[in-house]
Parts: sequence; C-alpha cells; structure tokens
Amino acid sequence: MSASSIKLEYAIVDVFTDKRYTGNPLAIVRVPASLKLTQDQKQSIAQEFNLSETTFWHEPKEGDEPNTWTVDIFMVNAELPFAGHPTIGTACYALSEFAQNSGADGIIQAKFNLKAGPVQLDYDVAKGHAKAAIPHNVHIHERTWSREELLAVQPALNGHVADIQTVPIVSIVKGMTFILIELKTLEALQSVTTTGSPMSVSGLDEEWKDTFVGTYFYVQTAGADGVRHLRTRMIEGTLEDPATGSAASDLAAYLSLTHGKPGQTLEYEITQGVEMGRKSDISVQVVLGEQSGIEKITLGGKTVPVMEGRLLV
Repeated sequence: MSASSIKLEYAIVDVFTDKRYTGNPLAIVRVPASLKLTQDQKQSIAQEFNLSETTFWHEPKEGDEPNTWTVDIFMVNAELPFAGHPTIGTACYALSEFAQNSGADGIIQAKFNLKAGPVQLDYDVAKGHAKAAIPHNVHIHERTWSREELLAVQPALNGHVADIQTVPIVSIVKGMTFILIELKTLEALQSVTTTGSPMSVSGLDEEWKDTFVGTYFYVQTAGADGVRHLRTRMIEGTLEDPATGSAASDLAAYLSLTHGKPGQTLEYEITQGVEMGRKSDISVQVVLGEQSGIEKITLGGKTVPVMEGRLLV
C-alpha cells in the first residue's frame, strides 16, 4: 500500500425501503472539507463500487450555510446532475447522523447543492423518512416513441400493446429523460426484460438531446383517498434499476400535467423492483401551478444502512 494513500469513509445503504437487501443500493463516500477529489478519481471510485450510482458527500467548509452540503452523483460511466435514489439515500444517511450528533428530533430541514441546483430537504427523525423538493424543468419532447420501436427492444410485449400507437418521451431536467410506457396488466409488466444493448434515441428536441434515456414501464394498480398507486419497472439497455426516483418523479409530473388541474396537489405511491426481488416504495407529490405548469415536486422515501468501511484513494 502506498504511504501516500488517503482513506475515505464510505457507507452502502438500501434506498426506498426499511428492510435490508431490498430497495436500491447506494454507495456514499464522505469527502473531508480539506480534500479535493478530481472528476477522474470520483469516476474511478464509482466504477469500483459498480452500483447504479455513488454519491460524494462533501463535508461543509467554514462559513458555509448551516445544514447545507454539496453532493455529487456518479454512475459508473458519467456524472449525473440529479437522481432521486442518491438524493434520498444520502439525505437519510446524513441527516440521521446529524440528528444523532446534535440530539435534534422532529423534522430537520436541510439543503443539498447538486449539479442540477439546490434541493430542499425535510427529514422526519422518528420515521427515518426524507422528502426532497427536487429540481425540475419538465419537458415533453415533440418526438414520441412508436409501438414498432417498443417491440423492437421488447418483443415479449407483442400481444400486450395492441392499443399503443405512440408513447411520450419526457425529461424531468436536462440530462435525465424517460420513455413512459403504460401497460394494462401486471402480466404485461412481468414480460418486460433487459435488452442486449444500451438505449439510444435520436431526434430528441435540440437543447435536450444530450441526456440519459431510460424506458419506464408502469401499470396503474389502484387509486384511493386521492393517492394513485403504480407498479413500475425501469430498463436501460442491459440494466434494470430497483428504484428510480428521477423516473418516478418524471412519470408523476407527466401524469399530473396531462390529467391534473391548475392548483391541484396530486399524490403518488410507486412500487418498483418487485420482479427483481428488491421491492422499493417511492412517494411523489406534485403541486401544479395556479395558472399552468408545475410549482413543486417532492420525492420521499426511507433508507436502511447495510455496511460501512474505508476506501483508499
């Protein structure tokens, strides 16, 4: 081992669950205020963990705003401006520690600075539940995805999608885009598979085309007490994700814009990852503007710690 190696503390947590070994795993790397990691170092660490995302939780510097942290989010091959499960997972882990160290209880209010912008957080200490008012700039692309394109990558859906002509392509922010495919039955949802190659979609709107693109399949399972319940799966090429907060927010935003009324608040409970054996429970609240558009999107969920350790840089 090199004498110059730096040891960084890390944790792995399961997000959108309160049961270990379900939900979506996340690696959280604590970065001391005295240390500056390069982009290449962060990318290499994310590749080493080989999870869907790794976050770098930067300890505050002297003079920083109280209860405010900078968080960077990396996939194994790129940095993301925003992603839901890393935001909720890091919030639960960081604010749980803050509560233990400070003796705080009730609701803790805090903020993350992400590449996509500031994110206001509420953490319920007793429930271990975090809510994040996520950055959003919802854009419905002019281009849609055809049934032929869908069946080219999901041939097992042939016979389940006769009523589909086209499906929408929606960005929650620049850089995070999802093709939203509604299916009628859980049987159809179970027929979805990963594909042999990464997703590639041409013809997106010009200022929005430099983006991650995933396919998000959903079935509306129930709606009671003003809450819509959905079952979902997120596929991006060879990857299936157990819980995708950005996709859940994207879908809730689209459904609210197309079915809601100005000034209305809509609630969604989304269950993902069942087919993978990693059930995840995601809550989303969408507040529509009094005249038009979306005023606020709040993503919520729980997190459970799985392991802790040190890594060498």
